[in-house]
Formats: sequence, C-alpha cells, structure tokens
Amino acid sequence: MQPAVIDLLSVKGKFSTEQALVLAEAIEMTIEKAQLVTVPILDARLARIEASFVALEARMEAKMQRWAILIVSATLLGQTALGPIGMGALETARKALSAVIH
Repeated sequence: MQPAVIDLLSVKGKFSTEQALVLAEAIEMTIEKAQLVTVPILDARLARIEASFVALEARMEAKMQRWAILIVSATLLGQTALGPIGMGALETARKALSAVIH
C-alpha cells in the first residue's frame, strides 16, 4: 500500500486514517484478484497467435503447391490421353484452383 494513496483518501477524501487503510487494502486486493493483462503478457499472447497464423499459412501454402502440381500433372496427362473433353474438365479445375489461390 502506498502512502500517497492513504494520504489522498484521508486528506482529499476526508476518510479517517482507519477507513483509508481499509479502503486502500480492499482496492489492492481487488486489483490482485482481477488478473489484469499487462503489456508483456499481451505481447506474449499476440506472439503465440502470430506464430499460429504463420504455421497455418505455411501448411496452406504447402497444400496449394501440392494442388498446383496435381493440376499441372493432370493437364499434361489430359493433353496426351484425354483429348478436348478432358482438357475442358482440367481447365475448369485450374480456374477453381486459381480462384482459391488469389
């Protein structure tokens, strides 16, 4: 408990010294139990969230690369084996993948 708080309560607030001590103690207890988030705690939490987003982004990028390889492989297969009908289906798949990537 800080003396300035007791002085403020007793002088400006016109509380008796005993009332000022009890009130200051009650306020201090309330603040301790409130578990307020401090700047370092918030920074640590935000860093964890950011790391999670970076990891998620990396996983999504890897999946998109696999899809791109699949589409390119299927396109090459379609050009050689499926003819015009297969190429139309592959072009539709390529456009859908392109829309997801961008």
